[in-house]
Amino acid sequence: MSLEPETRRIRVMIVEDHADFRELMKVLLDGQPDIDLLAQAGSVTEARAQAARFELDVVLLDLGLPDGSGADLIADLRRASHHVKILVLSASLDPSGIEKARRAGADMIMDKLTPVGEVLATVRRLGNT
Repeated sequence: MSLEPETRRIRVMIVEDHADFRELMKVLLDGQPDIDLLAQAGSVTEARAQAARFELDVVLLDLGLPDGSGADLIADLRRASHHVKILVLSASLDPSGIEKARRAGADMIMDKLTPVGEVLATVRRLGNT
């Protein structure tokens, strides 16, 4: 019997105010053998509290949150976890919001309509850098 070395799992948080979309992402990520979904948040306030509790590798971040902009949250997330990668996943790809997220330090920006396989590949790429 050979023992394969355990690969490091990618630690993820979802920040998304739409509960149904957040649940779909949870189901998708929970089914991946190399990803641990550690936290979920539906607002900037919840995300700040969750980020303080965990060492995260990747945050899937919506820009439109009920108590602020996801772009404004990026610096806070980086302070909570210095190496965290931010994947903005948003339905609103308004150029000014996208530019604000880029300036704040988003690592990748994708539309919520991006194929699931591409989102997972991006989470893996970001989580393993």
